[in-house]
Amino acid sequence: MLIDFLERMSGNRERRNIACRAVLGRISIFHPCSLSFLILFSLLQVISPVALSDEQGAKQGEKFDPAQLVSPTRVVTLGTGTPNILPGRSGTATAVVVNQDQVYLFDAGSGFMETLSQFLEPGKQNIFPTSPSYPEFMYPTFLNKLFLTHLDSDHILGIPELLLRGWVLERNEPVKIWGPKGTEQVVKGVVSAYQPDIQHRLQSLPISKGEPYSGVVTEFDKSGVVYQDKYVTITAFTVEHGSWKEGEAFGYRIDAPDKSIVISGDTSYSQNLIENAKGADILLHEVMSEEGLAKLPEKWQHYMLAAHTTTRQLADIAKQVKPKSLVMIHPLLFGKPEESLEQELAGHYFGEFSLANDGDVFE
Repeated sequence: MLIDFLERMSGNRERRNIACRAVLGRISIFHPCSLSFLILFSLLQVISPVALSDEQGAKQGEKFDPAQLVSPTRVVTLGTGTPNILPGRSGTATAVVVNQDQVYLFDAGSGFMETLSQFLEPGKQNIFPTSPSYPEFMYPTFLNKLFLTHLDSDHILGIPELLLRGWVLERNEPVKIWGPKGTEQVVKGVVSAYQPDIQHRLQSLPISKGEPYSGVVTEFDKSGVVYQDKYVTITAFTVEHGSWKEGEAFGYRIDAPDKSIVISGDTSYSQNLIENAKGADILLHEVMSEEGLAKLPEKWQHYMLAAHTTTRQLADIAKQVKPKSLVMIHPLLFGKPEESLEQELAGHYFGEFSLANDGDVFE
């Protein structure tokens, strides 16, 4: 019975709870093993599912052999913008695509899903998984895992589109969402606000009738591994971003079979990011123009320096992290041209770097 119980521990938290209750119900409180079992039960209740199994059923510690990859791990910048309205820059959203099989989305800014249309063009059709029903169309059912860095609006305005548009285009399960405290409130608010649309579609369209238009949320407030499957281990780490408190703003490190990727989120100069990013192949980091910053009113300069990273600071970060490729995202230009931002960084950093645009692919 105990062996059967432990085997059932490899599922999600709800499944573990059911298994625990079932076995406990069959063990007398006076049984000599009951105290030990109760201790084991208590430990299992608080251990993260990642510690016991992964999302795709791989055994603990098992890793995907890089030699078996049919395509390299790719980073796709679906949105590279900021709250400022700039042509060609949707709200922040970054996809990590492993083996052209699994997609891990980081942030969901406004309009990012429109960028997917670029991947119907010749030469780009082998980046994302194709729809089993309509391979000639872009049916983004693969966008089923979302990791939020923080809850600034320019990083979450695309959540309604992710939930609802993906559902209409054949996604048949809720999106799994990881993020800081408040994430569940946001997701529930979206589902509540769009009930007229949801009910209309449930009653009229031949689409899934469960709740795939919703999200299953896991909130966290500390650094650590938040997700693991046969392809990746995803670690969240705290960063400092303006008035967000400790544990409310994060960056992510994604360790895939063939490379490691770090996404900064919005952050000021962060030693914690530097420590977590060391050894990464690709560092995607937000940035702001130092020249543009100097022209802002003093109160705005103080705010920006507490919330974001200048080109000079980014150069210092990159020198310590030593990524193979540095990618600037979320550029705050303050009226300066993009070329100026690149020139600023080039004056302090001599490694490989680029300023990402919507639809860029990095390997």
